[in-house]
Formats: sequence, C-alpha cells, structure tokens
Amino acid sequence: MAATLSRIASPTVLLYSFVVVTQVADAFYLGRQIEPPAIFTLIRWVGLIWVMGWWLRTDSRKRAVASVYDLGFFLYIAWPVVMPYYLLKTRRAKGLLFILAFVGVFVGAAALGFALSVLVA
Repeated sequence: MAATLSRIASPTVLLYSFVVVTQVADAFYLGRQIEPPAIFTLIRWVGLIWVMGWWLRTDSRKRAVASVYDLGFFLYIAWPVVMPYYLLKTRRAKGLLFILAFVGVFVGAAALGFALSVLVA
C-alpha cells in the first residue's frame, strides 16, 4: 500500500497530471475563445515551474547529478532547454523517449481540451 501511494504521489505522476489538466483547460478556453482567468495563468506557470523543479531535484538526487545554485530561476528562464538536456545527459537515447512522451501528452491534452470545447458548443 505504501509503495502504491508513494508511486502515485511521485513527482513524475504529478508532472504529467498537471500538464494534462492545465493543457485541457487552456485548450478549452482557447476553443471557446474565452480569455482564461488571471489566476489560472498564474497557477499554470508557477505550478509548472514548481513541479518541474521538484521532479528535477528528486531525479538528480536519485542519479547523483549536481544541481545548479538557483534552480527556480534557472528553470523559469530556460526550462525548455534544461529539461531535454538533462534527460538526454542522464538517460542517453532513452531520454528521447521521455521527451517524446512529454510532448505527446502536451499535444494530446491540448487536442482533448479543444475537442471538449467543440462538443460543449
């Protein structure tokens, strides 16, 4: 039971869940041509940086990779470059699969949100 709970509360599961929820909501707003609330935009960016930072810190400790001094600012500025670089550096070719999975979830969730907005209309 504890192992299952630990796996559900892992940073990887939270990262993918966060991306799915925010992308579906963002695409839904876009499909309905509604401006998303400012709090949603704030939560989306702050939450994404926080979850990515948690995932990166947990994974780098597991793999004994040194971290940068100000990880939060570094992720805020350069996360689209840092995360793929880190995955390719630590996992080699297998890292490319993780990158493609993330992009697939990102695009798939956006397509789902847009489809939901069309169905609601």
